[in-house]
Amino acid sequence: MNAIFTDERFDPHCIAPDMATELLAQAPWRRFVVLGDDFARGPGDPHEGYGASPWPDRVAAALRSVRPELAYLNLAQPQSTATEVRARQLAKALTFQADLAAVAAGGNDVLSDHFDADATETELARIIGPLREAGVEVVVLAPFGSRRPARQSPEHRDVLRRRLRLLTERTYELALRHGAIHVGLSAHPADADPDIYGSDGRRVDARGHAIAAAAAIRRLGVHLGVNGRPSPR
Repeated sequence: MNAIFTDERFDPHCIAPDMATELLAQAPWRRFVVLGDDFARGPGDPHEGYGASPWPDRVAAALRSVRPELAYLNLAQPQSTATEVRARQLAKALTFQADLAAVAAGGNDVLSDHFDADATETELARIIGPLREAGVEVVVLAPFGSRRPARQSPEHRDVLRRRLRLLTERTYELALRHGAIHVGLSAHPADADPDIYGSDGRRVDARGHAIAAAAAIRRLGVHLGVNGRPSPR
């Protein structure tokens, strides 16, 4: 049975500010942009004991703890498909001249009745590729994926889980192909925990955003060659 945490300071899946600063101490980035959909925009439902900041804001705050001059722009828009992220956000991201970008897209494609994994992968490649060609370090986040609304049939939930696993595999392959950094949240230990989801059982809540931020920060630390020690809470 999964433990129920009531305070992010004591949640092992979250990260303390001092630990985040330690992991990112050598971060060279000065301009951070985020592209994506609902998951990259807002924290969803509140969760008692957890801050309301979405994961991109948390990552930006951690980066600013070592780079106070960091410029940060979140372009993500709710309900966006991967095609819409590319069409409406990519040019703005390139104009911003970021040196670090986070891409979290494809989740709404998975929820579509007409999900096409190949087409979604192509659109994600058309986002990641130009960013990498511009010299931007790119972090690609694949969403959490196990929990689905209880009102859906088991068959429908199984279809969505398979699609999310496929999205994770495709984003991982894209990251390898383009030299990007991959954060696969569907493999995260907290993914099967219903306590990271809001009232609709689908969108992650404030705890889920805190966990996603911690996963991204830890992955950036690994990328920077930092072996972080556990931080007391």
